[in-house]
Formats: sequence, C-alpha cells, structure tokens
Amino acid sequence: MQQGFLWPAPVVDRRFGVDKLCTGYVQDQRCDMVNIHRTVNKGQAPASCRRSVAWRVGLGGLASVVLAANAWAAEFRFGINAEVSYKESAAEVREHYAAFLQELGRLTGHKFTFYPVYSDKVPQAVANKDYDFLLIHTHAAISAEKEQGYQVVGFTQDRKNDQVFFLVRPESPAKALKDVATVKMGVPGLQSWATATARGVLRRDAGVAQPTLVATRYQEAVPLMVELGTVGVGVTRAKKLADDMVEKKKLRVLHVSPSMPLNAVIASPGVPAGEVTEVRAAVAKLTQSRAFDGLAFKSLTYSAEQSKALHDFYQ
Repeated sequence: MQQGFLWPAPVVDRRFGVDKLCTGYVQDQRCDMVNIHRTVNKGQAPASCRRSVAWRVGLGGLASVVLAANAWAAEFRFGINAEVSYKESAAEVREHYAAFLQELGRLTGHKFTFYPVYSDKVPQAVANKDYDFLLIHTHAAISAEKEQGYQVVGFTQDRKNDQVFFLVRPESPAKALKDVATVKMGVPGLQSWATATARGVLRRDAGVAQPTLVATRYQEAVPLMVELGTVGVGVTRAKKLADDMVEKKKLRVLHVSPSMPLNAVIASPGVPAGEVTEVRAAVAKLTQSRAFDGLAFKSLTYSAEQSKALHDFYQ
C-alpha cells in the first residue's frame, strides 16, 4: 500500500438496506462510502470513490475489500424504553440489558449497542428513526408498524403488571364495564400502556369507542381520584396498588383485563427483512439461556396470529 493511505478497521453498517464499507482516507480526504447493495452486490462502488481508491491501491485491492464486506458483522443501535426511567442512571439500565444484548450478539454475529430512550422521547425516536431496533410499549410499537413501516420482531411475555384493573368506589352501583361507559375515567397519562389497553378493553368488551378520560401524571394518583369522587372509575396496571386499595376497603375491582404484552421489539424500516428474521430466530433461542434473568419480561414471542390479534385490539 502506498504511503499516505490510512486503512482503518472496516465497519459494515446495514441499517439502511445496503452495506456500507468505510474505505478510509486518501491523501487526508475522506473517500465516499462504498455502497454494496445486498440484492445486486456487483462489487461496484460510486465512481468518485472508485477513482480515488483505485488510484492508490488499484482495483484489485478494492475488489478484495468489497467481496469481504459481507463477512463482517453489522452494528445496530438498540434503543430501549422498557424499564428506563429517570429514577435510574443510563449505566444502571444498561447493566440490566447487558446479558440480553451480548447473547443476542453472540447468536447473530452482530453488535447491538444500548441506548436508553426515556418515555417522553419515544415519539421523536420513532418519527426520526433514530434506532435500528426499539423496545417500546406494545401499542406504540403497533402504531409505528402501521403508520411508519416498522417491523415487529417480538412481543414480551412479562413477569408482572401486564393486566389492567378497573377500580370503583365500594358503594358504586356498577356491575360491569358497560355500567361505567359514560362516566369519567381516571388514567395514568393519555399515552400510557394502561390507558391504551383500557381503551382496547372498553372497545372490545363494552362497545365504548370514546371514553371520557381524565389523565394524571402519576399512576398512584388514580385510585385517589376515584376515592375522592373526581372520576367514576380508575385504571391502573399496578396490581399491588389495586390490592392495597381493596384490602383497605377504599376501592373495589370492577374488571380485570387479560394479560397483554407490555412491550414489543420493533426494527426500523431500513433494516432488511432478512436481518429481522435472523434476530427474531435468535431471540427465540434466548429462552434457553439466562439472558432474560433480571429483566421484567421472561421471553419474546412472535406469530402472525398474535400480531393480528394485537393489531385488532390496539386499533
């Protein structure tokens, strides 16, 4: 190789449907990225880059690099919202997911880099396609698939708090969901999983398409809203909170939803379908390891039937 040419370690980036191989610098000027289209893969780099690199190392050297590109693993940005809150540092949450991402990388040969995504940043992350993979609430994941072309990798099987409890005052005459169809409903945020799931339950089981919602920022405040009569029914997914209120005879449970997946992993539209299938297969194998130890969910599952049922539920 002639003097003045720096050749860094090759990096393949598959986030946008093509492999990109950084060829380094020629006379201190960065060469264009070599685009190797996976479906065509003719070994053709952009003309400007071909001229620049060929001048220094010859077309034979470039061809060798191009042919070797697909042998290197991809690096993916994995944004995670599940269990991410301002109560813990990013380093603490990263530690929770370290085994999961490392094992996923071992099975696929790819590198998955952790990024915390706080709840107030999820809409922006989805809209801007900031990450190759995202672990976010199921209703948000399905919306991203329908509206922006994301691909569902799998839905979580959770260890707890995957049901919605409808709470009323002990003296309330309500016997079923239809009896609270027209009353104000206290919910923990308009965009929360509990709210989206409660709306799905009301739509499916009580024929209520547009309930009257009164939102509060704190989940713990919902039972208090019911107790004080601010709303006629309240919604929470915190079983312990519901149990405590029932035990104290302050509230009673009117209805409990079936268990629903809290979160889902989705892939950006630019991630090739083959990579999604590969990651989905690897995730299925993770159930045989200890990768899920310490996480709020014990596995990820996917089937066309499950996906359709959840799409119908979270309309």
